Amino acid sequence: MSKNSESEDRIILLQIQNNQKPYEMIHLVWDKKRNSFETEGLRDLFAVKEIRIESKDLLRSLERYGHVLSFLLETMSAAEDYNLPYAYQNEFELGNEKYTLHEEGEYRILKKLGEEEDLPLHL
Repeated sequence: MSKNSESEDRIILLQIQNNQKPYEMIHLVWDKKRNSFETEGLRDLFAVKEIRIESKDLLRSLERYGHVLSFLLETMSAAEDYNLPYAYQNEFELGNEKYTLHEEGEYRILKKLGEEEDLPLHL
């Protein structure tokens, strides 16, 4: 596959920057082939698995998921500052909302608990 074809299949949607350390940033990239969004940069910065979010979930609340990814980036950075190991939690709560981060191969799948599977997506 040519490099140009690969770049057409992966489009950067967001750039998320650590508020405390602006040089620490990750990207949220759309993978057309999988129809999902994936982080790029977590593995390089913190040696953890990248995070994948299903398109339908992300598009329902882009702002919410952007906030969650920013929170995760900053907690990883804080753990590194204190020389503490960082490990994903399978479930966590942020702003009175619960999320899961279950493992799937080389990724962690981020999902808000209680999201309706059959809700129509309105763009």
